[in-house]
Amino acid sequence: MRALDGVGAREPRVPTPAGLRDPAATLASFPAPTIAVWDGPAVGAGAELLLAADLRIVGPDATMAFPEVDEGELPCWGATQRLTRAGGVALALRMLVVGDPVDAHELVRSGLAELAVDPGARASALAEQLSRGAPRAQAAARDAVQRGRDLTLADALRLESDLNLLIATTDDRAEGIAAFFEKRPPRFTGS
Repeated sequence: MRALDGVGAREPRVPTPAGLRDPAATLASFPAPTIAVWDGPAVGAGAELLLAADLRIVGPDATMAFPEVDEGELPCWGATQRLTRAGGVALALRMLVVGDPVDAHELVRSGLAELAVDPGARASALAEQLSRGAPRAQAAARDAVQRGRDLTLADALRLESDLNLLIATTDDRAEGIAAFFEKRPPRFTGS
């Protein structure tokens, strides 16, 4: 895997036509965990796609910017919501309202990304680690995080409990228990 040199461009774009899903929403709804990696500028639409990923790895030269306000418009693929949830209100206002770009260190400090000298290699290692996990448990954990953040704490805890009950009925859960007692790595199948 090769780290991207940069994504997006500082140019106007039309909003997604009614009835179609924007590319960031499509990426965010992917059923398996997703990893974004870059080591250069991420601007506008490209930055919105990166925010839609579950995990983000950046190199030392990575930046992120939303220049849309300078053209009298807003990001239209969810950046106003995803950036706020992932990096906080203060960072989102600075980037979206003022139009300030941020560097790799600010992306890491805000919790948006993990810094790696070789972001492509780190992303590959992370993907390998994810591939050894239980797919249905990973999907349930993502679901609990994504849906739970919009619920009250009591409702989010109920969601977590419900998802745990569902996962307890899977073959992968039985395999995880068997592997633990047999002192071997689990062999998950996604069932």
